[in-house]
Amino acid sequence: MKFTKDEVIGVAFSKLKPEKKDVFADIGCHSCKVSAFFSPYVKKVYAVDLSLKNVKQEYVKDNVKLLEMSGVEFLKNYRVDLIFFGGTKDIEEMIKLAFERGAKKCCVSAARIEVAIKAKKAMEELGVFEEITAVCIWKSYELAGYTAFKPINPVFLVTGVVSCSTE
Repeated sequence: MKFTKDEVIGVAFSKLKPEKKDVFADIGCHSCKVSAFFSPYVKKVYAVDLSLKNVKQEYVKDNVKLLEMSGVEFLKNYRVDLIFFGGTKDIEEMIKLAFERGAKKCCVSAARIEVAIKAKKAMEELGVFEEITAVCIWKSYELAGYTAFKPINPVFLVTGVVSCSTE
């Protein structure tokens, strides 16, 4: 099943540094796992996906609003402070819309390096690119009475931040 690993969520959280006054969007939310993690730390969460059929109800907290729509449509109609992009279709357009409409920070989760590079270039054009972080997770398992490790495909987190010095 496709879902964001806890370790990736932790790194994204450290990049976005949410505050209680922030409005957060989880675009491409799939199960809502990222939304659930961020919900206690922000004022409101929008969990956005083209289809909400994979949402796990235990992840839908009181301050989480589910929206079945594209990320582009969402960003044209809503304003948020922080964004986690789990879905990367139309990523360049979404990044542009996000920052044009007042987002302070965003983090793109990309399984493919080409998508990470697209996100990086889009952020560079806007002057908000901060960094790409490669998150490589290895999980332990028992092998012949000992502990071995099995790798999980790496994820690239592309972070964009509006600089305070531009205010």
